[in-house]
Amino acid sequence: MTETHLPSNFLLSLSNGNVKINYDANPSIQFSADPETRIIDIIDLPIKLSKKTGFLKKLKEGKTLARELKKNGVTLDVKFKGKLVLRLGKNAKPKLSKVVTLSGDIEISDLKTLMKLEKSI
Repeated sequence: MTETHLPSNFLLSLSNGNVKINYDANPSIQFSADPETRIIDIIDLPIKLSKKTGFLKKLKEGKTLARELKKNGVTLDVKFKGKLVLRLGKNAKPKLSKVVTLSGDIEISDLKTLMKLEKSI
């Protein structure tokens, strides 16, 4: 299987700014970037995504992205309705999540809320 760097290249190229996506005038996703941190806040997704891959497998596959972010000194914070659920890259401080993801670059900050996020998409 060929490894792609598109997600990390995209996130690294966005070094400053904000994007807000609304659906029917309601906030759906907010993205902000500064030189060292990217934040994605998923507030409400109006569509459902395909769940062909299991949740834990998705986390393990995030290792490449997390490693690339850390190598470039960048942190990606993933929030669900304003609450931090996942941190990848430079500032990730994994504890138990290191056993699950097999990565020192992915931190699960709030497993309960992360599972709610997974169910909503």
